[in-house]
Amino acid sequence: MGRANKDKKEKTYYETGIVILLALAGAILVLNRLTILYLLPSVIAEFKISYAQAGALTSIAAITLAFATWFFGGISDRVGRKIIIVPATILFSVMSWVSGVTYNYLQMFLTRGAIGIGGALVPASIATISAESTPTRRGFNFGLHQAFNLLIALGIGPIVITQLSKIMSWRMVFFMVGIPGLIISTILYFYMREPRPISFNRGNEGTEGKMEKAGFFAPLRYRNIVISSIVTVSLAGGLSVFLTFSIIYLTKELQIFISRAGIIISFLGFGGCLGCIFLPLLSDRVGRKWVVIPLLFGLGLCYGGVILLSSYFFLLLITFFITGFVLGGILPLVMSALTTESVPPHLAATASGIPITIGEVFGAALMPLIVGYLCDLYGLRIAIFSSAVMSIIGGVAAFFYKETAPIKLQVKK
Repeated sequence: MGRANKDKKEKTYYETGIVILLALAGAILVLNRLTILYLLPSVIAEFKISYAQAGALTSIAAITLAFATWFFGGISDRVGRKIIIVPATILFSVMSWVSGVTYNYLQMFLTRGAIGIGGALVPASIATISAESTPTRRGFNFGLHQAFNLLIALGIGPIVITQLSKIMSWRMVFFMVGIPGLIISTILYFYMREPRPISFNRGNEGTEGKMEKAGFFAPLRYRNIVISSIVTVSLAGGLSVFLTFSIIYLTKELQIFISRAGIIISFLGFGGCLGCIFLPLLSDRVGRKWVVIPLLFGLGLCYGGVILLSSYFFLLLITFFITGFVLGGILPLVMSALTTESVPPHLAATASGIPITIGEVFGAALMPLIVGYLCDLYGLRIAIFSSAVMSIIGGVAAFFYKETAPIKLQVKK
């Protein structure tokens, strides 16, 4: 009995440790990806590039990350998780250093594309967390994983990077941002063990009991993967448009000083961190589907609130915080829980990679271009309105999810 309790404690400690380490690795990846946004004024001035070229520096990372998540997600289902996670973390960290020593636009463009390939760690991390998590804590762990992304990359990141750029060159900032990833990759190398395959109580996907051959398209046979792909396009498209144009909307349309606008944007990250922790935990109790649906419609209302409350600074802070809170609850459920719990464990990484890939290509990379053209015609408010509409479309699609929360499936049985 004592031995069983000891093993249970050790498993709990390891579960907590690996979730935190993978959350930090994912957050540092997102921070490395977004650092170029916070340093663009300096990069544009030194390389003398156009705004279109500047936008391409962010788009290339979205595109390479999209294909890396799907491709390497499938590879990790074949060769293991650790062998993908550790090298991917080293890659994006080293490429951050390389970003700081580029001396022309082409070099920077290629380097930012290589950073996107580091996104290979995302589906392997999601599959690892799924395998190592106690079933009743899986939603919470996925939420914690996403919480670090929003807290570090969107909350703390813009403040720290813009302050660092005041005391050192933008090249040195890239070097500083690359250091944490190398530290985390070293710790993961010694701490992480290859997760053992698990099986979920999936009473709703018709191929239970069959050991399907792992394939890049095999997860598309499951309804939830298709629905998550649709929802992720609307989610990633709306968020990418909102992030791209909200700072411009705040400074140009509302005439808010950029320092205050930066504070407003950071509340998106702080609210998102809390949402990632509490709302997935709620889904462990009441189910995934009926948490996701109202949150997606609520997100649309939050985006719309930015337009309605644009004259009040403190109300904008609250609105951005609530928007982040709602967003934080959606991301881990749509991109992690509802995907990995819907397929056999040997397809988990591929299943989580597919919606991310489709969302990055058709949402994060494509939608800002389309909405940017509409903004030229109809003004910046169309960007915020477009984000709201995309979220509502995602909410409609979410009605077609099949429930995957272990506690709800046990009740049905």
